[in-house]
Amino acid sequence: MFVTAPQTDWPRQAASRPDRAVFAGLEVCRNPLDALAVWRTLAPGRGSFYQSEKFLLAWLEHLGAKEKVEPFFIVARDACGAPLALLPLGLFRFGPLRVAQFLGGKHANYNLGLFRGDAAFSARDLRLLLREAARAKGGPHLYCLLNMPLFWRGAANPLTLLPHRSGADHAYATALGEDGDAWLATRLSAATRKKWRKKEKRLAGMGELSYFRAKNQAQAQEILDSFFRQKSRRFAGLADQAKAAATQDFYAALSSFGAEGAAPAVELHALTLGGRVIATLAAGLNGGRLQALFNSFDADPPIAQCSPGEILLSHVLRDACARKVTAFDLGLGDARYKKTFCDDVESIADTLFAPSFFGLLAQPFFVASLVAKTTIKQNPSLWRLFDRMRRGQSLFRSN
Repeated sequence: MFVTAPQTDWPRQAASRPDRAVFAGLEVCRNPLDALAVWRTLAPGRGSFYQSEKFLLAWLEHLGAKEKVEPFFIVARDACGAPLALLPLGLFRFGPLRVAQFLGGKHANYNLGLFRGDAAFSARDLRLLLREAARAKGGPHLYCLLNMPLFWRGAANPLTLLPHRSGADHAYATALGEDGDAWLATRLSAATRKKWRKKEKRLAGMGELSYFRAKNQAQAQEILDSFFRQKSRRFAGLADQAKAAATQDFYAALSSFGAEGAAPAVELHALTLGGRVIATLAAGLNGGRLQALFNSFDADPPIAQCSPGEILLSHVLRDACARKVTAFDLGLGDARYKKTFCDDVESIADTLFAPSFFGLLAQPFFVASLVAKTTIKQNPSLWRLFDRMRRGQSLFRSN
Protein backbone atom coordinates (compact mmCIF):
# COMPACT_ATOMS: atom_id res chain seq x y z
CA MET A 1 0.00 0.00 0.00
CA PHE A 2 1.98 2.97 -1.40
CA VAL A 3 5.20 2.06 0.43
CA THR A 4 7.11 1.71 -2.82
CA ALA A 5 5.88 5.00 -4.30
CA PRO A 6 8.39 7.81 -4.87
CA GLN A 7 9.14 10.22 -2.09
CA THR A 8 7.80 13.76 -2.08
CA ASP A 9 8.73 14.84 -5.57
CA TRP A 10 8.31 18.57 -5.74
CA PRO A 11 9.16 20.87 -2.83
CA ARG A 12 9.00 24.55 -3.67
CA GLN A 13 9.90 27.56 -1.55
CA ALA A 14 7.99 30.80 -1.80
CA ALA A 15 9.20 32.80 1.20
CA SER A 16 11.05 35.34 -0.92
CA ARG A 17 7.93 36.34 -2.84
CA PRO A 18 6.13 39.34 -1.28
CA ASP A 19 2.73 38.06 -2.45
CA ARG A 20 3.00 34.90 -0.33
CA ALA A 21 1.77 36.28 2.97
CA VAL A 22 0.24 33.03 4.21
CA PHE A 23 2.22 30.06 2.93
CA ALA A 24 5.97 30.22 2.46
CA GLY A 25 6.44 26.90 0.69
CA LEU A 26 4.64 23.84 -0.53
CA GLU A 27 5.20 20.19 -1.35
CA VAL A 28 3.34 17.76 -3.59
CA CYS A 29 3.32 14.22 -2.19
CA ARG A 30 2.68 11.41 -4.66
CA ASN A 31 2.84 8.90 -1.83
CA PRO A 32 0.25 9.73 0.86
CA LEU A 33 2.49 8.16 3.48
CA ASP A 34 4.97 10.98 2.86
CA ALA A 35 2.28 13.39 4.09
CA LEU A 36 1.39 11.25 7.10
CA ALA A 37 3.06 13.42 9.75
CA VAL A 38 1.33 16.54 8.41
CA TRP A 39 -1.92 14.61 8.06
CA ARG A 40 -1.84 13.53 11.70
CA THR A 41 -0.97 17.06 12.81
CA LEU A 42 -3.81 18.77 10.95
CA ALA A 43 -6.60 16.18 10.92
CA PRO A 44 -7.73 16.18 14.58
CA GLY A 45 -10.78 18.38 14.98
CA ARG A 46 -10.69 19.69 11.41
CA GLY A 47 -11.72 17.43 8.54
CA SER A 48 -14.61 15.03 8.30
CA PHE A 49 -14.36 11.25 8.57
CA TYR A 50 -13.86 11.25 4.79
CA GLN A 51 -10.47 12.94 5.18
CA SER A 52 -9.32 10.50 7.83
CA GLU A 53 -6.20 8.45 7.31
CA LYS A 54 -8.00 5.11 7.63
CA PHE A 55 -10.78 5.98 5.20
CA LEU A 56 -8.62 7.44 2.44
CA LEU A 57 -5.81 4.89 2.58
CA ALA A 58 -8.36 2.05 2.42
CA TRP A 59 -10.15 3.73 -0.50
CA LEU A 60 -6.91 4.24 -2.41
CA GLU A 61 -5.86 0.64 -1.88
CA HIS A 62 -9.13 -1.07 -2.78
CA LEU A 63 -10.91 1.31 -5.16
CA GLY A 64 -8.58 4.11 -6.19
CA ALA A 65 -5.96 1.69 -7.48
CA LYS A 66 -8.53 0.00 -9.72
CA GLU A 67 -9.52 3.39 -11.13
CA LYS A 68 -5.82 4.25 -11.62
CA VAL A 69 -6.08 7.28 -9.36
CA GLU A 70 -2.71 8.84 -8.54
CA PRO A 71 -2.44 10.45 -5.07
CA PHE A 72 -1.73 14.18 -5.24
CA PHE A 73 -1.45 15.54 -1.70
CA ILE A 74 -0.64 19.26 -1.45
CA VAL A 75 1.13 20.43 1.72
CA ALA A 76 1.44 24.15 2.48
CA ARG A 77 3.96 25.33 5.10
CA ASP A 78 4.68 28.57 6.91
CA ALA A 79 8.04 30.35 7.03
CA CYS A 80 9.18 28.08 9.88
CA GLY A 81 8.35 24.96 7.91
CA ALA A 82 5.31 24.09 10.05
CA PRO A 83 2.30 22.73 8.16
CA LEU A 84 -0.49 25.17 7.37
CA ALA A 85 -2.73 23.07 5.16
CA LEU A 86 -3.12 19.69 3.54
CA LEU A 87 -5.28 19.04 0.48
CA PRO A 88 -5.68 15.24 0.10
CA LEU A 89 -6.40 15.01 -3.62
CA GLY A 90 -5.92 12.53 -6.42
CA LEU A 91 -5.34 12.77 -10.15
CA PHE A 92 -8.10 11.28 -12.28
CA ARG A 93 -7.70 10.78 -16.03
CA PHE A 94 -10.25 11.88 -18.59
CA GLY A 95 -8.46 11.00 -21.81
CA PRO A 96 -5.39 13.27 -21.94
CA LEU A 97 -6.82 15.54 -19.23
CA ARG A 98 -5.51 15.27 -15.67
CA VAL A 99 -8.09 16.39 -13.12
CA ALA A 100 -7.39 16.79 -9.40
CA GLN A 101 -10.33 15.78 -7.25
CA PHE A 102 -11.03 14.79 -3.69
CA LEU A 103 -10.60 11.09 -2.98
CA GLY A 104 -13.32 8.68 -1.93
CA GLY A 105 -15.60 8.91 -4.96
CA LYS A 106 -19.26 8.20 -4.27
CA HIS A 107 -18.34 6.76 -0.88
CA ALA A 108 -17.39 10.20 0.47
CA ASN A 109 -19.92 12.86 1.41
CA TYR A 110 -18.15 15.87 2.90
CA ASN A 111 -15.00 16.93 1.04
CA LEU A 112 -12.64 19.28 2.83
CA GLY A 113 -9.07 20.44 2.97
CA LEU A 114 -7.28 20.36 6.33
CA PHE A 115 -6.31 23.88 7.42
CA ARG A 116 -4.51 24.95 10.58
CA GLY A 117 -6.79 27.05 12.76
CA ASP A 118 -4.73 30.25 12.47
CA ALA A 119 -4.06 29.88 8.73
CA ALA A 120 -5.88 32.87 7.24
CA PHE A 121 -5.88 31.89 3.57
CA SER A 122 -7.37 34.37 1.12
CA ALA A 123 -8.80 33.54 -2.28
CA ARG A 124 -5.54 34.78 -3.84
CA ASP A 125 -3.49 32.54 -1.53
CA LEU A 126 -5.56 29.54 -2.61
CA ARG A 127 -5.19 30.35 -6.30
CA LEU A 128 -1.43 30.66 -5.85
CA LEU A 129 -1.28 27.38 -3.95
CA LEU A 130 -3.23 25.46 -6.60
CA ARG A 131 -1.29 27.01 -9.50
CA GLU A 132 2.09 26.27 -7.97
CA ALA A 133 1.12 22.71 -7.08
CA ALA A 134 -0.09 22.17 -10.66
CA ARG A 135 3.41 23.01 -11.90
CA ALA A 136 4.67 19.73 -10.46
CA LYS A 137 5.60 17.16 -13.09
CA GLY A 138 2.39 15.54 -14.30
CA GLY A 139 0.28 17.99 -12.28
CA PRO A 140 -3.40 18.65 -12.96
CA HIS A 141 -4.81 20.63 -15.84
CA LEU A 142 -7.98 21.24 -13.83
CA TYR A 143 -9.11 21.11 -10.21
CA CYS A 144 -12.65 19.77 -9.79
CA LEU A 145 -13.45 20.16 -6.08
CA LEU A 146 -16.97 18.91 -5.42
CA ASN A 147 -19.27 18.36 -2.44
CA MET A 148 -17.61 20.87 -0.13
CA PRO A 149 -19.63 22.15 2.84
CA LEU A 150 -19.74 25.93 3.03
CA PHE A 151 -19.23 25.68 6.80
CA TRP A 152 -17.66 22.99 8.95
CA ARG A 153 -17.68 22.93 12.75
CA GLY A 154 -19.00 26.47 12.80
CA ALA A 155 -16.26 27.94 10.60
CA ALA A 156 -16.28 28.92 6.94
CA ASN A 157 -14.60 26.44 4.61
CA PRO A 158 -11.52 28.26 3.19
CA LEU A 159 -11.78 26.51 -0.18
CA THR A 160 -15.18 28.10 -0.78
CA LEU A 161 -13.43 31.47 -0.97
CA LEU A 162 -12.71 30.42 -4.55
CA PRO A 163 -15.47 31.02 -7.12
CA HIS A 164 -18.02 28.26 -6.66
CA ARG A 165 -21.55 27.19 -7.48
CA SER A 166 -24.14 25.50 -5.32
CA GLY A 167 -23.90 21.73 -5.33
CA ALA A 168 -26.65 19.54 -6.70
CA ASP A 169 -27.38 18.17 -3.21
CA HIS A 170 -27.74 19.38 0.32
CA ALA A 171 -26.47 17.45 3.32
CA TYR A 172 -28.44 16.60 6.43
CA ALA A 173 -27.10 16.79 9.97
CA THR A 174 -28.22 17.39 13.53
CA ALA A 175 -26.87 18.13 16.99
CA LEU A 176 -27.55 15.40 19.55
CA GLY A 177 -28.62 15.54 23.18
CA GLU A 178 -27.61 13.58 26.26
CA ASP A 179 -30.85 11.58 26.52
CA GLY A 180 -31.76 9.68 23.38
CA ASP A 181 -35.48 9.30 24.09
CA ALA A 182 -35.82 12.96 25.03
CA TRP A 183 -33.90 13.98 21.94
CA LEU A 184 -36.09 11.84 19.65
CA ALA A 185 -39.16 13.39 21.22
CA THR A 186 -37.97 16.79 19.99
CA ARG A 187 -37.58 15.46 16.42
CA LEU A 188 -40.59 13.20 16.05
CA SER A 189 -44.19 14.16 16.61
CA ALA A 190 -46.33 12.18 19.05
CA ALA A 191 -48.25 10.76 16.08
CA THR A 192 -45.05 9.61 14.38
CA ARG A 193 -43.74 7.97 17.55
CA LYS A 194 -47.06 6.19 18.00
CA LYS A 195 -46.97 4.95 14.39
CA TRP A 196 -43.43 3.63 14.84
CA ARG A 197 -44.34 1.86 18.07
CA LYS A 198 -47.10 0.07 16.17
CA LYS A 199 -44.66 -0.93 13.42
CA GLU A 200 -42.10 -2.11 15.95
CA LYS A 201 -44.81 -4.13 17.70
CA ARG A 202 -45.84 -5.64 14.36
CA LEU A 203 -42.23 -6.67 13.68
CA ALA A 204 -41.91 -8.12 17.18
CA GLY A 205 -44.95 -10.22 16.41
CA MET A 206 -42.95 -11.94 13.64
CA GLY A 207 -40.07 -12.92 15.94
CA GLU A 208 -37.63 -11.60 18.51
CA LEU A 209 -36.63 -8.04 17.56
CA SER A 210 -33.27 -6.72 18.74
CA TYR A 211 -30.64 -4.07 18.01
CA PHE A 212 -26.87 -4.34 18.33
CA ARG A 213 -23.67 -2.52 17.41
CA ALA A 214 -20.91 -4.89 16.30
CA LYS A 215 -18.50 -5.55 19.14
CA ASN A 216 -16.34 -8.19 17.45
CA GLN A 217 -15.29 -9.41 14.01
CA ALA A 218 -17.97 -12.10 13.79
CA GLN A 219 -20.75 -9.56 14.39
CA ALA A 220 -19.20 -7.10 11.94
CA GLN A 221 -19.00 -9.77 9.24
CA GLU A 222 -22.62 -10.77 9.86
CA ILE A 223 -23.77 -7.20 9.31
CA LEU A 224 -21.60 -6.70 6.23
CA ASP A 225 -22.80 -9.94 4.67
CA SER A 226 -26.40 -8.85 5.26
CA PHE A 227 -25.78 -5.44 3.75
CA PHE A 228 -24.22 -6.89 0.61
CA ARG A 229 -27.00 -9.46 0.32
CA GLN A 230 -29.75 -6.86 0.72
CA LYS A 231 -28.17 -4.52 -1.82
CA SER A 232 -27.45 -7.35 -4.26
CA ARG A 233 -31.07 -8.46 -4.11
CA ARG A 234 -32.29 -4.96 -4.91
CA PHE A 235 -29.90 -4.50 -7.83
CA ALA A 236 -29.73 -8.14 -8.98
CA GLY A 237 -27.87 -8.52 -12.26
CA LEU A 238 -27.10 -4.82 -12.66
CA ALA A 239 -23.83 -4.33 -10.79
CA ASP A 240 -20.29 -4.28 -12.09
CA GLN A 241 -19.14 -7.41 -10.29
CA ALA A 242 -15.46 -6.45 -10.17
CA LYS A 243 -16.29 -3.07 -8.68
CA ALA A 244 -18.76 -4.66 -6.26
CA ALA A 245 -16.05 -7.06 -5.06
CA ALA A 246 -13.59 -4.17 -4.56
CA THR A 247 -16.25 -2.28 -2.61
CA GLN A 248 -16.78 -5.28 -0.36
CA ASP A 249 -13.04 -5.43 0.30
CA PHE A 250 -13.00 -1.70 1.03
CA TYR A 251 -15.74 -1.84 3.64
CA ALA A 252 -14.38 -5.08 5.08
CA ALA A 253 -11.05 -3.31 5.67
CA LEU A 254 -12.74 -0.31 7.30
CA SER A 255 -14.86 -2.45 9.63
CA SER A 256 -12.18 -4.96 10.63
CA PHE A 257 -11.32 -5.22 14.30
CA GLY A 258 -7.59 -4.90 14.90
CA ALA A 259 -5.23 -6.84 17.11
CA GLU A 260 -6.71 -7.68 20.49
CA GLY A 261 -10.10 -6.36 19.40
CA ALA A 262 -9.01 -2.78 18.60
CA ALA A 263 -11.98 -0.77 17.35
CA PRO A 264 -12.42 -0.54 13.59
CA ALA A 265 -12.57 2.70 11.62
CA VAL A 266 -16.24 2.13 10.81
CA GLU A 267 -18.85 0.96 13.29
CA LEU A 268 -21.67 -1.31 12.12
CA HIS A 269 -25.21 -1.34 13.49
CA ALA A 270 -27.99 -3.86 12.89
CA LEU A 271 -31.64 -4.57 13.62
CA THR A 272 -32.42 -8.29 13.74
CA LEU A 273 -35.68 -10.22 13.59
CA GLY A 274 -35.51 -13.78 14.88
CA GLY A 275 -31.74 -13.66 14.49
CA ARG A 276 -31.94 -12.40 10.88
CA VAL A 277 -30.49 -8.98 10.10
CA ILE A 278 -33.27 -6.87 8.58
CA ALA A 279 -31.57 -3.44 8.57
CA THR A 280 -27.98 -2.19 8.62
CA LEU A 281 -26.16 1.09 9.08
CA ALA A 282 -22.43 1.90 8.95
CA ALA A 283 -20.95 5.08 10.37
CA GLY A 284 -17.60 6.69 11.08
CA LEU A 285 -17.00 8.57 14.32
CA ASN A 286 -14.89 11.67 13.89
CA GLY A 287 -14.30 14.26 16.60
CA GLY A 288 -17.65 13.74 18.31
CA ARG A 289 -19.61 13.62 15.05
CA LEU A 290 -21.04 10.31 13.84
CA GLN A 291 -21.25 10.21 10.03
CA ALA A 292 -23.41 7.63 8.26
CA LEU A 293 -21.72 5.89 5.33
CA PHE A 294 -24.36 3.43 4.14
CA ASN A 295 -27.57 1.72 5.17
CA SER A 296 -29.88 -0.99 3.88
CA PHE A 297 -33.00 -2.91 4.83
CA ASP A 298 -34.69 -6.20 4.03
CA ALA A 299 -37.00 -5.70 1.05
CA ASP A 300 -39.47 -8.46 1.95
CA PRO A 301 -42.82 -6.59 1.88
CA PRO A 302 -44.07 -7.58 5.38
CA ILE A 303 -40.76 -6.34 6.82
CA ALA A 304 -40.18 -3.34 4.58
CA GLN A 305 -43.67 -2.01 5.32
CA CYS A 306 -42.66 -1.73 8.99
CA SER A 307 -39.83 0.75 8.22
CA PRO A 308 -36.95 -1.29 9.71
CA GLY A 309 -34.40 1.28 8.50
CA GLU A 310 -35.99 4.11 10.48
CA ILE A 311 -36.45 1.89 13.52
CA LEU A 312 -32.76 0.97 13.38
CA LEU A 313 -31.81 4.62 12.99
CA SER A 314 -33.73 5.53 16.13
CA HIS A 315 -31.73 2.88 18.04
CA VAL A 316 -28.44 4.15 16.55
CA LEU A 317 -29.24 7.69 17.69
CA ARG A 318 -30.18 6.56 21.20
CA ASP A 319 -26.89 4.68 21.37
CA ALA A 320 -24.98 7.73 20.10
CA CYS A 321 -26.57 9.98 22.72
CA ALA A 322 -25.69 7.47 25.45
CA ARG A 323 -22.05 7.56 24.26
CA LYS A 324 -22.04 11.40 24.43
CA VAL A 325 -21.69 11.80 20.66
CA THR A 326 -22.51 15.44 19.96
CA ALA A 327 -23.54 15.46 16.28
CA PHE A 328 -24.77 13.13 13.57
CA ASP A 329 -25.20 13.36 9.82
CA LEU A 330 -26.79 11.35 7.04
CA GLY A 331 -24.72 12.90 4.27
CA LEU A 332 -25.71 14.17 0.87
CA GLY A 333 -28.94 13.61 -0.97
CA ASP A 334 -32.61 14.26 -0.31
CA ALA A 335 -34.67 11.57 1.38
CA ARG A 336 -37.71 11.73 3.61
CA TYR A 337 -36.07 9.87 6.47
CA LYS A 338 -33.14 12.32 6.47
CA LYS A 339 -35.48 15.25 6.93
CA THR A 340 -37.26 13.36 9.71
CA PHE A 341 -34.13 12.97 11.85
CA CYS A 342 -31.94 15.90 10.80
CA ASP A 343 -32.95 19.54 11.26
CA ASP A 344 -29.76 21.10 9.90
CA VAL A 345 -29.69 21.36 6.10
CA GLU A 346 -26.08 22.05 5.13
CA SER A 347 -25.25 23.89 1.92
CA ILE A 348 -22.72 22.30 -0.42
CA ALA A 349 -20.45 23.98 -2.98
CA ASP A 350 -18.57 22.87 -6.09
CA THR A 351 -15.45 24.63 -7.38
CA LEU A 352 -13.68 24.35 -10.73
CA PHE A 353 -10.26 25.95 -11.05
CA ALA A 354 -8.10 25.76 -14.16
CA PRO A 355 -4.37 26.43 -13.62
CA SER A 356 -3.53 25.78 -17.30
CA PHE A 357 -4.75 26.70 -20.77
CA PHE A 358 -5.73 23.07 -21.42
CA GLY A 359 -7.81 23.13 -18.23
CA LEU A 360 -9.51 26.34 -19.32
CA LEU A 361 -10.53 24.69 -22.59
CA ALA A 362 -11.99 21.70 -20.74
CA GLN A 363 -13.67 23.61 -17.93
CA PRO A 364 -16.93 24.48 -19.82
CA PHE A 365 -17.62 20.77 -20.36
CA PHE A 366 -17.31 20.12 -16.61
CA VAL A 367 -19.54 23.11 -15.86
CA ALA A 368 -22.15 21.72 -18.26
CA SER A 369 -21.99 18.36 -16.50
CA LEU A 370 -22.55 19.97 -13.10
CA VAL A 371 -25.45 22.04 -14.44
CA ALA A 372 -27.03 18.91 -15.93
CA LYS A 373 -26.61 17.06 -12.62
CA THR A 374 -28.31 19.87 -10.70
CA THR A 375 -31.14 20.07 -13.25
CA ILE A 376 -31.80 16.34 -13.04
CA LYS A 377 -31.76 16.25 -9.25
CA GLN A 378 -34.10 19.21 -8.96
CA ASN A 379 -36.64 17.69 -11.35
CA PRO A 380 -38.42 14.76 -9.65
CA SER A 381 -39.45 13.09 -12.91
CA LEU A 382 -35.97 13.29 -14.42
CA TRP A 383 -34.43 12.13 -11.17
CA ARG A 384 -36.64 9.03 -10.96
CA LEU A 385 -35.68 8.11 -14.52
CA PHE A 386 -31.99 8.72 -13.91
CA ASP A 387 -32.09 6.82 -10.61
CA ARG A 388 -33.43 3.74 -12.36
CA MET A 389 -30.67 3.99 -14.96
CA ARG A 390 -27.80 4.57 -12.51
CA ARG A 391 -28.62 1.46 -10.50
CA GLY A 392 -26.89 -0.48 -13.19
CA GLN A 393 -23.71 1.54 -12.65
CA SER A 394 -23.24 1.54 -8.89
CA LEU A 395 -24.30 -1.17 -6.51
CA PHE A 396 -23.08 0.33 -3.24
CA ARG A 397 -23.80 3.98 -2.56
CA SER A 398 -23.24 6.17 0.45
CA ASN A 399 -26.53 8.04 0.21
